[in-house]
Amino acid sequence: MAPLSGILVAMVTPLTDDQRVSYERTDRLLDHLLAENIAGIFILGTNGEAYVLNEEEKLAFTAHVIGYVHGRTKILVGTGLNGTEETIRFSQKVALMHPDAITLVAPSFVAPSQQELIDHFAAVIQAVDVPVLLYNMPAKTGSNIEPSSMKQLSKYENLIGIKDSSGEWDNFDGYLKNRPNRPFSIIMGSDGRILESLQHGGDAAIASTANLLTANNVALYQAFVKGDIDTAKKYQDHIQPLRTVLHKATSPVSLKTALNIAGITVGPTRLPAKMPNKEDALYRETQAVISAYQRQKIV
Repeated sequence: MAPLSGILVAMVTPLTDDQRVSYERTDRLLDHLLAENIAGIFILGTNGEAYVLNEEEKLAFTAHVIGYVHGRTKILVGTGLNGTEETIRFSQKVALMHPDAITLVAPSFVAPSQQELIDHFAAVIQAVDVPVLLYNMPAKTGSNIEPSSMKQLSKYENLIGIKDSSGEWDNFDGYLKNRPNRPFSIIMGSDGRILESLQHGGDAAIASTANLLTANNVALYQAFVKGDIDTAKKYQDHIQPLRTVLHKATSPVSLKTALNIAGITVGPTRLPAKMPNKEDALYRETQAVISAYQRQKIV
């Protein structure tokens, strides 16, 4: 059985109106997510705005989420940073809180070679005593984790899988082909391809849209498991209107806007990413999407 299977939520980090981390709003969001049969929550990723949170904020947020969830679902924590030494140091601090896994994204800006990536990830994997999930997002990092690199790294038993947000089937299928002969999860990171990735043989999805469309996305996975592909496709199609507005602004501006409009208050994004005014076209379009979802009883 795969270590991670089903729908995991790429959770946003709720902020106060003055851009501090809001634990009150975090708890309300967690209550919304935990009401459904999610497989886990991924914090401090791209949609979690980890890149604009300082270490103290990230450690405090991690401790709070792990404590509040208290084993009701799996918690994955993004700990990937640009330097190997700093990634090891931060990952070890998070590991002391006993998350179900840490996730490692490739260092950004420097664009390491494949061998440099292998050496970087190997150093971190060997330095922690918790499960590790690789996170491939070349559009943000500038580096693609090649399937052959994943295969080399899979010799480490605490590497439990990889999340692929490349949008390239050659990558995803390459991961499937090169996964080790032990429990190991190949996870889709593109919400528009959840059903198709399961049909290819993937195990799970880490989905940003699941912050809002939690029940819908879980129902998609459950329908697939039951072999009801027509119903699964219906749920997959429901995701597209939200995805359309998500791509019209800096991440996660549109997602937080949608959540706020839907009554799940998560506050603003942290600057420089700016939330739209109610008069802006993005706000009005997002509002129309949420209204349509509400009429269909999707949210």
